[in-house]
Amino acid sequence: MRIKAKLVVDARGMMCPYPIMLLSLNLKSISPGEVIEVRATDPAFEIDIVSWANSTGHEILGVNKEGDEIVAYVKRVK
Repeated sequence: MRIKAKLVVDARGMMCPYPIMLLSLNLKSISPGEVIEVRATDPAFEIDIVSWANSTGHEILGVNKEGDEIVAYVKRVK
């Protein structure tokens, strides 16, 4: 199943906390129910995105590794 993202955030080359900060800032530009794709190379991003989603209430639709990139799909809930 292919997830259709409304917006793609490129956080490759950035280290914590910047990928999560970019996600948070860009999440405000989409409506509830829409999806953001985040691409990051920070190895901690996979753990960070899960923790962030648990604390904010947004939904992770998937997290995939593509080489040295981590690609996360986040659905805005509220």
